[in-house]
Amino acid sequence: MNEAAFVCACATARHVARTLTQLYDDALKDAGLEAPQFALLMTIDAIGPCNQSALGERYALDKTTVSRNVKWLERQGWVRSAIGKSRRDRELTLTAAGKKRLAAARPRWRKAQDHLRSEMSEAEWNAMFRAFRKVVTAAARAKSRQP
Repeated sequence: MNEAAFVCACATARHVARTLTQLYDDALKDAGLEAPQFALLMTIDAIGPCNQSALGERYALDKTTVSRNVKWLERQGWVRSAIGKSRRDRELTLTAAGKKRLAAARPRWRKAQDHLRSEMSEAEWNAMFRAFRKVVTAAARAKSRQP
């Protein structure tokens, strides 16, 4: 197939996402985590108690995906869920075991991050994040204009 004839932003983004996820999954496996689980633990740790909607918005995940991942983290004993501001709202926090697991995983994440960064110039690294932000914004605008 002529690649120039088939240029698809979605397919390319999915390829990039899978490739990056494999890099980080490999680095995190000895800590008993995969990249999406690590990202959720990092986010809960960084922003403090939050609800599932906040996680869903942060990562553009649907409610079912967030709920499934949070339940898995709860079963591991790494996240605690309590009644939030309303009875329907659940507030998520890291447990002591979750903080310990995150602390064990951070050096592995950092190593993967450093390996990836070493393959790019500083300008390329920064451009990558600018491009990611631009794509997210453009896709959200495009989605809002769809019939």
